[in-house]
Amino acid sequence: MDFLDEFVAVRETASAANGLVTVEVDGTSDLTALKLDPRALRLSTAELAEAIREAFGQARAAAQQRATQAIPEVLKQDPLELNGLIDKVKADTDAEMNELLSTVNELSLRLDRLKRQ
Repeated sequence: MDFLDEFVAVRETASAANGLVTVEVDGTSDLTALKLDPRALRLSTAELAEAIREAFGQARAAAQQRATQAIPEVLKQDPLELNGLIDKVKADTDAEMNELLSTVNELSLRLDRLKRQ
C-alpha cells in the first residue's frame, strides 16, 4: 500500500442530530457515505444542513488526525526509495502524456482529412 492509498483507506464516521445524520469520510476528506434516517426529513432544511455540516466536520477532523499519523512513517523511508517512487511517478506521467499527445495528433490528422473531403 503506498502513501496515497493509506490516506484513502482511512475511514471515519460521525453522527449528528441524535444519530439521524451519519457521515463517513476518507483521509483525503472526501465524503464516502451519507446516511439519513427517514426521521431526519422531519427536520427543517436549516437543521438538516447544520446536522450534515456538524457530522462532516467531526468525521473530517478524526480522519485527518488518523491520516496525519501515517506521514511520519513515510518520511522515515530511505531517500533512495522515495527517489525511486518519484522517478516512477514521472515515468508514468510521461507515458500518459505521450499517449495523450499521440491521440491528439491522430485526431488532428483525421480532422485534416475530413476537411479536405
